[in-house]
Amino acid sequence: MMLSKRLKLTAALCSLLTLIVGLSLIQAHHYQQQIYRQLNYSMKLQVSIDSLRSQLWLYQEYSDDRGLSELNLRQAELAKDLSEDIQWATQQKLIISNINRLNTNIRSLINTQHDFHSKQVNVASTLTAERLFKAKYSMIIEEMTEEMFRLHQFSIKKASQKQQTLLLMVGMVLFLLAIMVTAWSIMTLIRFKKGLASLRIGMEALAAGDLVSQINSFDTDELSALADDFNEMKQSLAQITIKKEKLKQEVDIQTRKLIEQQDKLIFLAEHDELTGIYNRRAFIKQIDAAIARDLRGEQQAALLFIDLNKFKEINDSLGHSIGDEVIMTIANRLVNNLRTTDIVGRLGGDEFIIWLDMITEPIDIKNKINQLLSSIKQPITIGEHTLQVGASIGISVLPDDGLNSRELISAADTAMYQAKADHRTEFCFYTDDHRVSALATS
Repeated sequence: MMLSKRLKLTAALCSLLTLIVGLSLIQAHHYQQQIYRQLNYSMKLQVSIDSLRSQLWLYQEYSDDRGLSELNLRQAELAKDLSEDIQWATQQKLIISNINRLNTNIRSLINTQHDFHSKQVNVASTLTAERLFKAKYSMIIEEMTEEMFRLHQFSIKKASQKQQTLLLMVGMVLFLLAIMVTAWSIMTLIRFKKGLASLRIGMEALAAGDLVSQINSFDTDELSALADDFNEMKQSLAQITIKKEKLKQEVDIQTRKLIEQQDKLIFLAEHDELTGIYNRRAFIKQIDAAIARDLRGEQQAALLFIDLNKFKEINDSLGHSIGDEVIMTIANRLVNNLRTTDIVGRLGGDEFIIWLDMITEPIDIKNKINQLLSSIKQPITIGEHTLQVGASIGISVLPDDGLNSRELISAADTAMYQAKADHRTEFCFYTDDHRVSALATS
């Protein structure tokens, strides 16, 4: 049930309780006024009876016309009072009827006595009659007094019973309504507190980052509707969060791809696509930094210009794929026979270039060249083919043959062509007078 309906029903019950209390008070007041009227009427009748008794005593003493007239007046007033209807009960009406009958008897007795006085009778008979009238009056008045006492007793008893009945009924109704209002208010309060507690727990869970749990609703009131709205909001937030997380993941994936592509582009921009070693531009960039470092430290270094022998025949006869395999094998052998401080690159085709950093003696250059030539001339097995290539190497030395990469590469290139032209040697050093000195291999 909706809380608004609960509150309206609670207000209606409270209003009903107030109405019943008000009606009970009005009924109690009405009955109290009725009791007061009956008691006042009883007192009025008692006063009339007492007045009639006094007047009868005076009339018995004096028996004059004035006393008779006053007696008739008092008897008429009592008859008038007895004729008033003030909502007597059945038993009370019987008592009033008896009193009225007794009053009528007094009226008849008064008339009889008056008729007797009008007649001329002897004194003895008059005295006897007067005593009889007096006794009869006394009996009637005494009986009227007893009836008035009964009327008082019955009225008091009836008032007490009715008050007890009224109090009991009003008390029971008020008690039942109070229990109903209290129970209904407690139920409403429990439901309200339970609904608020569920909402508070749900909000705390949401504040903690929980977008999965739901608030259970067991009713159809405003709090349940609010809980349903809250659950829908959490579902929307969860969907938005999932979309945001997916978007973030997608952004991360694309960012990684871009970084990978960037790294790949940088690698491709600086490395030979076939062998993975430095290309011409990257090699020159690397040796420029090495030249500046070695010149500051007054270190000696050498640049080797390598051109493979017999490669053209292999490439032309067996195809470019076999030629590529040969190039990759030679590049791996060169890398494996160099120090970490040395630099190797491919100028293109079958030409390679090597930077030997921090060389102390020319003999070290010679030993390294012999090591490289020995590795290059090792047989190469590609499928069913076993191949072998040689190399012509030109050498330029820092700082004797140049102070920059252009000068050193040009000098080494010149020395390489000299070595290739002289079939007696495999490598040549560049000289200042542009003579190429050939050193025989040991």
